[in-house]
Amino acid sequence: MGINFSGTIDRARHPEQYPDRSKGPTFDPLYGFPDGRKPKVAPYTQEEMQSLNIPLDKRDYCAHYFRAIMLCTQQYWPAQYGYCEPERHAWEQCEYKSKLDDAKEYERELRLRRRRLRKEDKASRELTHEDHPAGNEE
Repeated sequence: MGINFSGTIDRARHPEQYPDRSKGPTFDPLYGFPDGRKPKVAPYTQEEMQSLNIPLDKRDYCAHYFRAIMLCTQQYWPAQYGYCEPERHAWEQCEYKSKLDDAKEYERELRLRRRRLRKEDKASRELTHEDHPAGNEE
């Protein structure tokens, strides 16, 4: 309880350090990746997902796994729980990896923001240090 509460206080005191998930990344997604990154591409377009009757909360990068669960459930109803477990497991693994990727992106954004703030702070301290040289000059 204490660590969560102190994190909330820190977020309130220093909101510039923490990324806003709703706004997306503010840094170049390829920064730090000299060979580039593998793009994360959704298997279906929004129109295809709508025509396949995939629920709105399941329309993400794992929609093709959820579609397999839907087909399996239709085929093996009412005993789908035993037959559709591999499809459900594959979908849960995809969702887990997607959430893990989101957490990694958040942590990357957090580290880059704090790095930028440290550099700005160091530059401003050096600038003020040059304005006020050490020693008495009379």
